[in-house]
Amino acid sequence: MRRLLALLGLAAALVATRGRADWSGVGGREVPLQGDGKTWTVRATLNGSVQGQFLLDTGATYCVISQSIARRLALKTNGDRVTVVTANGQMSVPLVTIRYFDLGSNRARDVKAVVHDSVAPPLDGILGLSFLNNFAYVIDAKQRIVRLRPGG
Repeated sequence: MRRLLALLGLAAALVATRGRADWSGVGGREVPLQGDGKTWTVRATLNGSVQGQFLLDTGATYCVISQSIARRLALKTNGDRVTVVTANGQMSVPLVTIRYFDLGSNRARDVKAVVHDSVAPPLDGILGLSFLNNFAYVIDAKQRIVRLRPGG
């Protein structure tokens, strides 16, 4: 029991310690962040042609695109749906695949995204883990960048 308590105490101390990622010489590609330090947005290009402003959300399982972006991409829903939880409760929404999702020079292929108008203009969607998990990434608030390296 003491050993377990000691391990839990060590784990809590490690979580509470602010880590610093040193990516010097690693070759991570940087993308500028816009925002106030509490929320960050990034500019992305979908399928090589449609640009949008996306809220960076490391807690979102999927990327989210607005219905307007889905129309501009001419995405067809093939019946796949997922249940999402929003401030208004649970709902079933279409799940689509975006062939190319580019953030700066960082490209992910076949990214799953939910079609839902969950963000208000000027935002076009949410950049979630279905994109981010393709990379190792560090958000540097001081420099106002997100640094990504392929192979998450």
